[in-house]
Formats: sequence, C-alpha cells, structure tokens
Amino acid sequence: MASNLSRFLAELKRRKVYHVAGVYAVVAFVIWQAAEIAFPALSLPDWTLTFVVAATLLGFPIALVLAWAFDITPQGVQRTESTPRKLG
Repeated sequence: MASNLSRFLAELKRRKVYHVAGVYAVVAFVIWQAAEIAFPALSLPDWTLTFVVAATLLGFPIALVLAWAFDITPQGVQRTESTPRKLG
C-alpha cells in the first residue's frame, strides 16, 4: 500500500503536477487581489468578484489534469510519456 502511494507521489513529481499546482495557486491569489482592488474602482457588481474566485477554483482541477497528461517542451506541447509498470 505504501509502495503504491510513494510511486503515485513520485509520478506526480515527475509529471510536474506539484509545480503546476503551486504556480496556479500563486497566480490565482494575485488575480483575486487585483480583482478585489480593481472591481470596486470600476463600479462592477459584487457578483463579479465571486465569479472570478469561482472560475479560478473550477480551473484548478482542470490545470492539474492537463499537467498530468501533457508536457511543455521546446518542441511544443506533447503527451507525457508513461513509465513502464514493473511486474511483481
């Protein structure tokens, strides 16, 4: 059981899912802060800030799935190569 978990966590690291999660969280926080400052100055209704927060929260799992499935390389976006499974 622990071996499966450690392999899964190693695969998350190899596919850079942790990196994407951290960058996404920082960018989302910056967007929220900018929206909190700018939206009242632009006289936007209160629901627009709620919409921005909800949209970024909904985008988080999508970003993680895309990070799992694809790599960005100098040759462009490519599917992440799977590691061969060890038998036994």
